[in-house]
Amino acid sequence: MLRGFSVTNFKSFNSRQVFSLAAGKIRNHSSHVISIGDRKILKSGLIYGANASGKSNLIQAMHFSQGIILQGLDRVNLSNKYFRISEDAYQKPGVFEYDIMVNNKEYLYGFAVSYSHSEIVSEWLIRVEKSGKEFTIFDRNLDDDHNSTIETSIKKNAHNGNIRLESYFEDFKSNVTSALRKKTMLNDIASRSNAKTGALHEIVSVFHWFTLMIVLFPDSKYTLTNELASDDSRKDFFQTILSDLDTGIETISEQQRAMDFDKVLSQMPHELAEDIKAQLSNEASSHPVTFKINDQIIMLRKDDKGNLVYHNLMLNHGNQNDPFEYADESDGTKRLFDLIPLLYSNDESHVIVIDEIDRSLHTNLTRKFIELFYQYTKDNNSQLIATTHDSNLMDLDFVRQDEIWFVERQEDHSSCIYSLNKFKQRFDKVLRNDYLIGRYGAIPMFKKHLTNKDIKDAE
Repeated sequence: MLRGFSVTNFKSFNSRQVFSLAAGKIRNHSSHVISIGDRKILKSGLIYGANASGKSNLIQAMHFSQGIILQGLDRVNLSNKYFRISEDAYQKPGVFEYDIMVNNKEYLYGFAVSYSHSEIVSEWLIRVEKSGKEFTIFDRNLDDDHNSTIETSIKKNAHNGNIRLESYFEDFKSNVTSALRKKTMLNDIASRSNAKTGALHEIVSVFHWFTLMIVLFPDSKYTLTNELASDDSRKDFFQTILSDLDTGIETISEQQRAMDFDKVLSQMPHELAEDIKAQLSNEASSHPVTFKINDQIIMLRKDDKGNLVYHNLMLNHGNQNDPFEYADESDGTKRLFDLIPLLYSNDESHVIVIDEIDRSLHTNLTRKFIELFYQYTKDNNSQLIATTHDSNLMDLDFVRQDEIWFVERQEDHSSCIYSLNKFKQRFDKVLRNDYLIGRYGAIPMFKKHLTNKDIKDAE
């Protein structure tokens, strides 16, 4: 689970800003709190702010840092990611740190990236003991001469893979190669180890936690729709939710179509096309691959003879003889196709991060989706973090005070993050009106009202 995230020198964030899901001493909505030992962690966080306040930049900071952790600097775009308002920010590192719970243990993991040299200049993984004492698994730093030093609290011995871990550390010491300066040590070690115990296992487990974090932007297409075609129980679940949410869709079906496979792939980004080819070659012949292109949901599978069979996802609105295509649906219904798969129950918990969760959705539909999230994840530790403009969600009968956060643009154009909790509001307080009149900040502040005379003068 995520306890907190901090960011420094990234886009509109200049000084260090902290977002926390550590639960306060509030008693209402106890089901929104997960206890892990003596740590109490929130299931969700809603983030408000005016346009251009920086709330989307907070989501981008998580996505950006996740990309570096999982893929390295070669696979992310560093251009203009620093706080550009400050002339010297380009020479300062961007710093990202996560406070997470993995296997009932708390870890602080973070790194600092140099925008000017395109390299990781610092990286650390620290276990926080129950006493609050910190145990350093590794603390890697790069000096101006590209010499790397690594500090650790792990004692050298032959147990629990510590000798092997020391050999991994050696790869990142002294004149570390250019390739390793662009890669996290967390990734490098985790990709080379399958340890089940000791510090190596902790590194692998922390890395795996980041693979489970799901980040969605308004134009993202979440790929779990793939399971609609391969799992009847998921398909039934999807149909039930679509019907319950009053989309008018009664059932989902497939319609076989003729296609030129190579032509379809040529219309996709190269990496996506290669990924689809790999899935088709590696999966069993009956296992489908689902993807979205040209506003269609397409399912590909191999028949018994190894030939590719192409199906279009079709949606029954009450007339089975004339089903709708995905392209015929409203923007709100299409948005649900990306959100509903997030409710699927599974054996692993996810941190789900959504920018503009209310995009194209009626306020009641957004609220219902969040209610469904609480309902379907009550038995696991999944979390939902979302930005929104929907003030109707700012309801203490719906969420806790400490689940509501604000992002506000400061006079120097930097973004500041703060919690509603700092205002000490009563649990029975009606928040929406106070928010809209600016009592909590984080709303647009207009300089003046335009008049007809202003418009004429501008012409």
